[in-house]
Amino acid sequence: MSSAVTPQLRATLASVADLMVPGDGEMPAASVAGVAENLLDDVLRARPDLQVPLVALLQRIAPLSPDGALAAVRDDRAAEDLLALVVVGGYMMHPAVGAAVHYPGQQPQQVNPFDINDVIDEGLLDPVVERGSIYRPTP
Repeated sequence: MSSAVTPQLRATLASVADLMVPGDGEMPAASVAGVAENLLDDVLRARPDLQVPLVALLQRIAPLSPDGALAAVRDDRAAEDLLALVVVGGYMMHPAVGAAVHYPGQQPQQVNPFDINDVIDEGLLDPVVERGSIYRPTP
């Protein structure tokens, strides 16, 4: 368990996550899946660089209602991206969720380095080349 993410911050994450992924009869809600508990710990083990900005975000939105917190996050693209990454990334790590959407997780695959020739010959990259270089700066 990540000690920097207090039980209160986990509760904030759970309440906001349930608005993002409410669940239904077949799929669990985000909090039921454990996105604010064990799955959060898994996400932060895989991406320790997210802990500091996540804690700061959760501290900022903790005083707000879940609806207000989600609305505040929608006005901040970096915060929205961070929250989506943590919630959805953790949610997809739950075995029942992965099975329900037929996602087995990352699987090793052999890569043929000459497969790129087929992509180029088919023109699949032409729109990307014509579009030119675009990117979104990272923090």
